[in-house]
Amino acid sequence: MRILFLAQRVPYPPDRGDKITTYHELRHLAAKHEVAVACLADGEEDMANVSALKSVATSVDAVPLRLAQARFRALAALGTGIPFTVAYFNEHRLHQQVAARVLGEHFDAILVYSSGMAQFVEPYPDVPRIMQFADLDSLKWGQYADDSRFPRSWVFRREFHRLFEYESNLARTFSHSLVCTPRELKDLVRLVPGAAASCVSNGVDLEAFRPRSLGKLPAELVFTGVMDYYPNVEGVIWFCREVFPLIRREVSGTTLTICGSRPNVPVKSLARIPGVIVTGRVPDVRPYLAQARVAVVPLRIARGIQNKLLEAMAMGLPVVACSAAAGGVEAKHGRDFFVADDPVDFAAATVRLLSDSERQRRMGEAARSCMEANYRWGHQLQRLDRVLEEVTGSDSPRVALLASSLDFHGGGSD
Repeated sequence: MRILFLAQRVPYPPDRGDKITTYHELRHLAAKHEVAVACLADGEEDMANVSALKSVATSVDAVPLRLAQARFRALAALGTGIPFTVAYFNEHRLHQQVAARVLGEHFDAILVYSSGMAQFVEPYPDVPRIMQFADLDSLKWGQYADDSRFPRSWVFRREFHRLFEYESNLARTFSHSLVCTPRELKDLVRLVPGAAASCVSNGVDLEAFRPRSLGKLPAELVFTGVMDYYPNVEGVIWFCREVFPLIRREVSGTTLTICGSRPNVPVKSLARIPGVIVTGRVPDVRPYLAQARVAVVPLRIARGIQNKLLEAMAMGLPVVACSAAAGGVEAKHGRDFFVADDPVDFAAATVRLLSDSERQRRMGEAARSCMEANYRWGHQLQRLDRVLEEVTGSDSPRVALLASSLDFHGGGSD
């Protein structure tokens, strides 16, 4: 089967949420099919990652997203009916390259990751198209609006309505839609009746993310994530201001490491709080997870599955998470992790773990077992295979390509 695979960033290395998913999907598909990649690059630094794909993909069309122009397009879209998510990613050069591929070659299917990338293949309804929403971005904009004050709330609410209409149209006109949790699937089916849709969950690399028993710090908490991403920023600021002081009051000397790339000014300022460390970008998050006693995921705005949560649990770390972050994970509160939304409850759960090494051990082992049972990539991506067979009417791949050259044992998170 010949597949065109679209992604909003170069799907390598797997060091943040969308790249983790697209990397594993590309490896999986390239082992059975011929896969051509078309993607935007998150700046020139991301363009350097294109070479890693060339031994696996039959072709790679990559265009750097020009940040200044993208922001201008998004701002200009406020005066139109176009979602600024769509305008932001509307790079003319990639339109040209995708058109040349689709019109010049035969593809059995097109797989699109994220609604902002669908515009590049909307003109080609004759090819079976799969829209992988992962989560419904429009509903996240609604959450942003609820959490913001005017005028930002007005802008976010406007994007929610426009993007919801756009995503609904994609779900109706594409051959099939994919989301990553049963909760997202329920929402999609309810909001877009009749849409053909399935759930293909994220997985976690259980070989790369394994428990480590040595090098634990006495009372270390860790949070991982891209630190200019609004839900991460909002969540970690709330935690540092509302929860962390309560924990320090009960367990003196508790430290929190905020580990992730691109920390913005509000996040950097958190390092002034006693016990808080802001690392910035690191080559591998696993040493930071390994030295921690507890991982915290205090996201109050979240949809889909949080890779940061899966990675911590795979490493045998007990986790305390807000319900918005934990809702997409097949795990049991009190056994596999703790779920809490109130600052007092969140702090109390964290203190219980910091104060009881045996409870830490039991919950860490349960977390690892949960990941092994439910989040193996191979198991999850078999569902993607079935969807491809359904939309193309084919179950006999034409070619097998080796994907071993994309093996990567580094760490990443959302």
